[in-house]
Amino acid sequence: MAKGANSRQDQILKLLLDVKNGMSIDEMASQLHISRNAIKQHLVILERTALIQKHALTMTHGRPAQRYRLTEQGINHFPKQYSWFCNLLLSDLKEDMGDEAFKRYMAKLGVKLAHSLMQQFSHKSPTDKLTELVAVMQSLGYHAQLDTSSAEPTILAFNCVYHDLAQQYPELCEFDNALMSTLLEKPILQTACMAQNDCVCKFLLK
Repeated sequence: MAKGANSRQDQILKLLLDVKNGMSIDEMASQLHISRNAIKQHLVILERTALIQKHALTMTHGRPAQRYRLTEQGINHFPKQYSWFCNLLLSDLKEDMGDEAFKRYMAKLGVKLAHSLMQQFSHKSPTDKLTELVAVMQSLGYHAQLDTSSAEPTILAFNCVYHDLAQQYPELCEFDNALMSTLLEKPILQTACMAQNDCVCKFLLK
């Protein structure tokens, strides 16, 4: 996709973000000072990628006009900043709770999430549980894989989904450890951590 086309599509998305009831092709063409055909071409792409959807029909000069509006995916297309709020929240929690209680709290959250996922692991063999755990981690945003080249299987995570926060709050790693050990019903030993400047996070299954 050409850079100019992407720019036009971003402009259309911004227009629709400001108008919750949607806009017609004529309205968008007038706002952006481009032809109706050009708008149509961009709308086809945006609709195909599920960023916009057809909305209501309105009457314009005696004829119906299709209106378009953003989908939830389209709204989420715009950048969001959560890190500052998470940092504020974690800082306040750790200050109020103290180091050890904060660490236990992170583990408690991991266990809580594990319990909500436990049904996916019931009646599975140990090997299938490992495969399912890697799939869960990937669904949470990790680029994870299972390494069975050694006697004890190891789960590798090549990214940290809260890397910056984990550098400030290493207790966050307790969440991962508790999640994995609860789902596998086996102890986990973390032998490497990206937040501690390692190249990868390694979780050894004991």
